[in-house]
Amino acid sequence: MKPRERVVFVLVALTVLAAIDVKLHELDMPIARFVRSFDSDLLNRVGDLVALPGHGGVVAGLFILIGFLGWQRQRLQLAPMTLSLAGVGDWVNHWWRQRNQLTDIGVRGIIAQLSITAASQLLKHLIGRPRPRFAHSDEFSLGPSVTGGYDSFPSGHAASAFGAAAVLAWFFPAVRVHLYLVAGLVSTARVLRGSHFPTDVLAGAILGVVLGSVAAVGLRRWPNDALPGLLRTGVPVVVSTFAILWIVLHPEPVWSHEVISLGVGIALVLAGGFLRGLAWTYREGEEKGPLRTVGHLLLIIGVAVGCAPWWAAVALGAVLVPRGLAGFHHPLPHPPPSWLFAGDPLHFEEQLVPRAMGAPEDKGGGEFALRWAAVPVWGREALAVGAALVILAALRSVQGLVLLR
Repeated sequence: MKPRERVVFVLVALTVLAAIDVKLHELDMPIARFVRSFDSDLLNRVGDLVALPGHGGVVAGLFILIGFLGWQRQRLQLAPMTLSLAGVGDWVNHWWRQRNQLTDIGVRGIIAQLSITAASQLLKHLIGRPRPRFAHSDEFSLGPSVTGGYDSFPSGHAASAFGAAAVLAWFFPAVRVHLYLVAGLVSTARVLRGSHFPTDVLAGAILGVVLGSVAAVGLRRWPNDALPGLLRTGVPVVVSTFAILWIVLHPEPVWSHEVISLGVGIALVLAGGFLRGLAWTYREGEEKGPLRTVGHLLLIIGVAVGCAPWWAAVALGAVLVPRGLAGFHHPLPHPPPSWLFAGDPLHFEEQLVPRAMGAPEDKGGGEFALRWAAVPVWGREALAVGAALVILAALRSVQGLVLLR
């Protein structure tokens, strides 16, 4: 990704995330009132248990343990320390240059947690937003405060959980989806526990991922190695998650609007499958990339148009541009359906384009990919279109499932 492209895409991503935060703020008090309606000691205890992986002390302790295990393996290789300023400096320098992976994970994880704790606590007390149990209106209260209960924004648990996930995902890309799912559960638990608003956990998640990735990759490498992956994968996932939440919590639109959006969405899905099929039937080599990428994006945007508000579909389309450009420049083999592929359950393409946050490629799933490639082109596209339509139908079936007051 070129420097100019990074600047443009970062500005677009920040604009979209700010718009999502504004729309999500509309749900803060309704969700808080909904959570209060089923408050119970048992649910609170379960929420506290689920949120443990996001507790700063627990996460820091985990990374300290990992770093200690790495040091135990490494210490026999180190020369004795000379008790002088220069001797200690030389020993630390030698230790860091000879570090193993466990030591690297532990040190970078601790750095991430320290920076996240400092940043989140500073923001909490500068902003001074009351927690849900102290808030009784939709107003976003601002103002420095050191009073207990006025430190809701951002969520420290969400920041710590996503920061830890970002560090571990850099070293273990094969389980990055699972790591971020755990962080998402921690954030959800904090909302259902009544400790935070949705906008609090969104801000905490963004803060954690950014600082965690900086700690994992290093400040110098972050713009080239981590930022492109966050723009291609992280921001679209945030927008998609918000769109699904909006669908579940809002009733269906009037029938006329519903029919139009559903028709346009299905048409885009069919057009996407058709373009992908054409790319593989009539294009060769690098010529496949652009047409097939457009088809892939049409499949995704078609599902969004068919079930989400128009502005959510526009936002998703805007943040998918970096991924689309990556597809233009990197010709990709035909993917198997994501629900069957043993690797990344989100997108097979992520196995082949630059990894999220620049991590190395995953291995595995190759045998199934070869079998999938043997299926006729239009048969594969029929399955892809069918999968998109099934997802569209499933999302429409949960529209307005939980109505807030």
